[in-house]
Amino acid sequence: MAKRILRPIVKVVAGIAGVVFIFDNRLSGTEGLVLLGSIAALVVCGLVWMIFDLAENDTEDGHS
Repeated sequence: MAKRILRPIVKVVAGIAGVVFIFDNRLSGTEGLVLLGSIAALVVCGLVWMIFDLAENDTEDGHS
């Protein structure tokens, strides 16, 4: 049940961080902090994805 809630949240956060990472390519001042923040968010999302094994399908309830 928790995977069903966590999976879309992680996808949305990673998607937003990915868009920021792609379109924000400045490395000085506040813009650099935004870029580093987006990288950190992508890393955290990747770790959460691996820790909670969100790629696995929930087969306990009969859904694939």
